[in-house]
Amino acid sequence: MKKPDNPFILNTYHGKAYFCDREEDLIRLEEHIRNGRNIVLYAWRRLGKSALVHRFFEELESSGDYETVYVDFLGAISMDDAVNELAKAIFERFGKTKTGLHATIQKMISSIGATVGFDPISGTPTLNIGVNSSPKEEQSLHALGEFLNERKKKIVVAIDEFQQVSTYNESNAEAIFRAWTQKFPSIRFIFSGSHRGMMTEMFLEKNRPFYHSAQLLSLNPIPAEKYIPFIQGHFQAKKKSISEEIIHSIIHWARGQTYTIQLICNYLYSQCQEVKLTDVERVKADILGQQQAIFANFPKMLTKTQWKVFQAIAKEEPLQNPLSKDFINKYRLGATSSVSTAIKSLQKQELVVVDDDIYLVHEVLLARWMARL
Repeated sequence: MKKPDNPFILNTYHGKAYFCDREEDLIRLEEHIRNGRNIVLYAWRRLGKSALVHRFFEELESSGDYETVYVDFLGAISMDDAVNELAKAIFERFGKTKTGLHATIQKMISSIGATVGFDPISGTPTLNIGVNSSPKEEQSLHALGEFLNERKKKIVVAIDEFQQVSTYNESNAEAIFRAWTQKFPSIRFIFSGSHRGMMTEMFLEKNRPFYHSAQLLSLNPIPAEKYIPFIQGHFQAKKKSISEEIIHSIIHWARGQTYTIQLICNYLYSQCQEVKLTDVERVKADILGQQQAIFANFPKMLTKTQWKVFQAIAKEEPLQNPLSKDFINKYRLGATSSVSTAIKSLQKQELVVVDDDIYLVHEVLLARWMARL
């Protein structure tokens, strides 16, 4: 990869040099995979799950023992979409060669009812899904599994935003994917998701197909003692400076959320030679101002009571008891029953989460924006 102009990467994994810590998580992932265990990787949003998977895959691939496939189900709204995304990911990983298509990849393409075209500019092959009459999802999954199973090296497949499967109209979607993973016991799976409630329900409820089928690994914020030297090191490399005190304030304001910390540091790195607290406050105000148009829609999306409760939680953070008389009276929220109903709705949508018995607005930047209203 080309060296980025700004070392505080926001959107993707860009190499080990721009990835902070997660050494213990990497050790746990490797221990599970090498011992034949599938993994459920879950965390609050924007803590860096996807980057961790890519970092882990880099380690696995460099060992020479494994080949890896990463697929994102975020945009897949049906079983057909999910199978297509998986097929495209496998084709992207194994199908593009300078010498043409191998017989095994050609067999897989035929089995899932796809065709191969060629990019007019690069000349590399591209997969066209749905041109022919596609077989049932189970048949396509089996063909994809057979292809992976025939690879000489061990295979690890990471499916990001896997909780989407539970929302499909096909009532047996989870059962289909569970049966698929069982048919190919030599393939290891990492099921990743940012909806903690949905992910834990899928793998911990007794009546669900994936019940106790994988090891749960919860991702926590990166410790400040790891993040501080990482941030300072990148600033110092360009003869810039940022104090430990300022970094602590950023981590606290961002509630340890990796994306928000990276975002603030990205701005500060591009704008400042020696970072001061006034610079941090200005950058935070700029970031929240840019989100104004998006966040302003939330009052329209919620009932009046839900919005008032939502905003009160943001202002009161950290909140231990949202049904206390003091909290309800302070923000004039009305009847306790109405507040309780509103909180349940906000939790169901994961707009509000409970972490160590503390009620929080899930999205950090939204919480900070509402607290200023």
